[in-house]
Amino acid sequence: MEEQFVVFCNCVRPQTGTKMTIPLPPEVTAEMIVDYIGNEFNWQFIPMGVQVVPREAVENYMDNM
Repeated sequence: MEEQFVVFCNCVRPQTGTKMTIPLPPEVTAEMIVDYIGNEFNWQFIPMGVQVVPREAVENYMDNM
């Protein structure tokens, strides 16, 4: 079954203030976000928040980032 939503995670790199927003894989649960972002980016970024976006609105969401 295809996912109906995409979860985007807002992250920041504390040393530089660099911000990024990435889509999370469907298998990443709320309990796993910190470890996923840490492992994926060598603990250089920390998650600051998430947005749940309906799949049909993803393109519009990305255009407004």
